[in-house]
Amino acid sequence: MTDHPRFDQLTVRLPVADVAAAAGFYRRLFGRDPDFAPHEDFLEWQAVPGTWVQVCPGAATGGTGRLRFGVADIRAAVTWAEVSLRVECTPIQSLPGVVAFTDFTDPYGHGWGFFQDLVDPATAVGPGGSVTDETLFVAGVADPSND
Repeated sequence: MTDHPRFDQLTVRLPVADVAAAAGFYRRLFGRDPDFAPHEDFLEWQAVPGTWVQVCPGAATGGTGRLRFGVADIRAAVTWAEVSLRVECTPIQSLPGVVAFTDFTDPYGHGWGFFQDLVDPATAVGPGGSVTDETLFVAGVADPSND
C-alpha cells in the first residue's frame, strides 16, 4: 500500500460563459485584480493561502457546491455582499455556540457564503464534523446566545 499524498493547496474551477463579463464581479468579491492571469480567458485569485479560485470559460454548473469564507463578523459580511456584490444572502443561521453561516449565489450560478466560528477557541475540539439535525439550527441571528 502506498502512502496517501499530503495535500498542500486547492484549486476550484468556476466556469462562466463570458470571462471578461464575469471579471468585474470576481474583482469585487476578492477586492482586487486577479493574482494570476496567464491569458485573457483564465483568471485566478488566491482566496486564502493555498486556495485558488479559477474563473475560466465553460458552461456554468451552478448548484453543484458552495464555497464559504470564514469571517470575524458575519453581519458585516452580509451587508458588504448585499451592497457591494448586489447579491441576496440567505438569512443567517447558527448552531448556537458553534457556527453561524449564510449563503448567496453569484450571477453565474456558483454558490458562495460566509461562516463565523462562534466556539471559544480555548474549548474547540478541532475542525470538521457534521450536523444533520436541522432542529439544532436557529435562523436569522449570528449567535442567539449573545443577542
